[in-house]
Amino acid sequence: MEKITTDKLVAYVVWVPQLNFQEPELLQRNAHRYARLISPGPRTTHFSDPESYTGKKYGPIIGIPYGAPAWDVYFAFGADVRWGETPPAPSYWEAQYGGGYVSNRLLDGPRFAGEVRKLLAKIGQ
Repeated sequence: MEKITTDKLVAYVVWVPQLNFQEPELLQRNAHRYARLISPGPRTTHFSDPESYTGKKYGPIIGIPYGAPAWDVYFAFGADVRWGETPPAPSYWEAQYGGGYVSNRLLDGPRFAGEVRKLLAKIGQ
């Protein structure tokens, strides 16, 4: 977020209970602890999702096998994406976790930033 300064780019960080965040109070405590490390500033909004609603919805959308929820994923949405009853597919995404099914989607900051810049270019930013 610091390198792409346009006000057309905003970030929504959704904290879900995975690994050491299983208990709701741990989720809240860790989210508060780490929130300042993830894109601090007025263009970033943090949400707590203790039931992992978003992860469960996005797992199938991005092809996570066995019905597992999506987590540690980074989504970019173009300005033309509309939110409705069902979540839209991201325009681009990458993930921090491995597994052969997402090897071409492992998080690469510069590549992800490049894809975000392409989306911004479509709206003249």
